[in-house]
Amino acid sequence: MNQIAVPTNKPGELYIPALGKAIQQVELREDDVYDSVFIPAGAIANGTEFIFFRDIQNKNDQHCNLPQSGRIAAGDEVAVFRVGLHPREAIGNVLTAFTDFRRLAGNASLDLRFNRRIITNGPVIKYPSGYGLSGFSNEVAGAGQAAASVGVPSVAAAPTLFVPQQLRDNDDISCKMRFNDAAWIAGGYTAPTTTTGVLVTLFLRGVIKSPLGK
Repeated sequence: MNQIAVPTNKPGELYIPALGKAIQQVELREDDVYDSVFIPAGAIANGTEFIFFRDIQNKNDQHCNLPQSGRIAAGDEVAVFRVGLHPREAIGNVLTAFTDFRRLAGNASLDLRFNRRIITNGPVIKYPSGYGLSGFSNEVAGAGQAAASVGVPSVAAAPTLFVPQQLRDNDDISCKMRFNDAAWIAGGYTAPTTTTGVLVTLFLRGVIKSPLGK
């Protein structure tokens, strides 16, 4: 008896003898591709760049989900519809200073490319993730403590790309956060200096297509 479909050696792929070709079974899910960078405490020199999706060694799921540097998992495709950046509220037991959130939001810019194709660039305040904490507490010695995020912590309020951008498994993700000077502000600019250091996560939200059974 002839088989209708024969599994190949590729995940989710079936060869159909009657058609003389293979078909790919896939699953779709809405999720994020993400990575994190660390800005250490201290003065940030003009022109300093922090590179996302490049140095992924020893990072765990709370900070990165890329299986390899600069690329998504083999066989996957992502239709990216939102780019969001979120400074994290704590690094282990160290709480990030609110002043450091403000220094990041007020001074840094982002540049995201797939291969050489520009996806988006501009000041980081353009990229609310919709994630994060909100509200106030009196946790520390009765002082009002604020939770901070880039934009409102609401995914409904986070803007989306007008045209979703396709990210394939052979595309190189290039993304840098850069601190430039503001020399045009005569006598009014000093390079930012962080007090606690800031851990920043970049989220590429989209519809991820993966081979079934991978």
